[in-house]
Amino acid sequence: MQHFRILLAFIAPLLVALWVLPHLSNIASRIGLIDYPNRRKIHKTPKPLIGGLGMVIGLAISCLLFIPLSNLRGFYAGIIMLAVVGFLDDFNELNHRWKFVIQMLAAVFMIIYSGTILYSFGDILSIGQLRFETYAIPMTILCTVGVVNSINMIDGLDGLAGGVSLVAFVSFAVLALLNNQAELMLLSISFCGALIAFLRYNWYPSKLFMGDAGSLSIGFCLAFLSIELTHDGNSTIPPVAPLLVLAVPIVDTITVMIRRVLKGKNPFRADKGHLHHILLKFGFSKRRTAMIIILLSLCFSSLGIAGAVLTIHEYYLFSVFGIYFIIYFISSFSIRKLFMFKKQLKAKQKTEVVECKGGFERV
Repeated sequence: MQHFRILLAFIAPLLVALWVLPHLSNIASRIGLIDYPNRRKIHKTPKPLIGGLGMVIGLAISCLLFIPLSNLRGFYAGIIMLAVVGFLDDFNELNHRWKFVIQMLAAVFMIIYSGTILYSFGDILSIGQLRFETYAIPMTILCTVGVVNSINMIDGLDGLAGGVSLVAFVSFAVLALLNNQAELMLLSISFCGALIAFLRYNWYPSKLFMGDAGSLSIGFCLAFLSIELTHDGNSTIPPVAPLLVLAVPIVDTITVMIRRVLKGKNPFRADKGHLHHILLKFGFSKRRTAMIIILLSLCFSSLGIAGAVLTIHEYYLFSVFGIYFIIYFISSFSIRKLFMFKKQLKAKQKTEVVECKGGFERV
């Protein structure tokens, strides 16, 4: 019976989202809910910003039918709040300060009504549990907002945010199964179904985008799962495992924001400094760029699961995260030089080919 319930929790949002997304796309085109191209965006044609709403509808039906309400009240309140704000932001871009206030408010609802609080980062420094004590609630809000925005900021390429998020939800479903948390496993599987339906229309070349309604909702759900998986009373999952699952978007977001601050820019002002922009500059296609980043995320997620199964010390797992962060952070400051060197080398090779052809013709 349990296996049948799991199957239904996956199929229901998949079928609902597959059916509703084309209809919502037509409505979006009529009411002007469209993402138009500009100089900082990669796409060349207008796309409906309706994917997030379709996924949330599919998820909501699955949750109502197959997932007990229990301690998920705060989570439901938060995700509805962010889906609505994201939808409004897709229509008419809101001030980022107001969006942060709503994100923090959603985190507060999660804390109060679901009891989801980040008490510790675990023994990541090999000196004992890194506990937050009286700062647990502020840290919970900070980390929740951070994860929400990491998904929002990586959403810049067809299939990228959806693919990375799908890897994360599959990983969290596995971790929830290992931890005997049936509700969290069903929630993760439900989002997997909705995401697969969305990727049917969002994979390159995409027909629609998820918009902020999707990225904010997905980010909030991932933040909720990250804390609940590791802070349940009988949990065997170390906090560093979800950190590895979300390593790619988190490291990219932190690096980009620090780099903007060091350049005297607004850390929340969009630019073309993300990992997918860098790979595109180096000549990778949009499809291949998305695949590279998704596979990188899969590698880190697999390591996080392996660490939980094999009880690898948290310090070693965090060291992998730290090394990746340092390498990416340092190399991000040399990307421009590497790109210019690549262009110069390519121009030199082109000149040599032309000279060789000219010399051959003269002979």
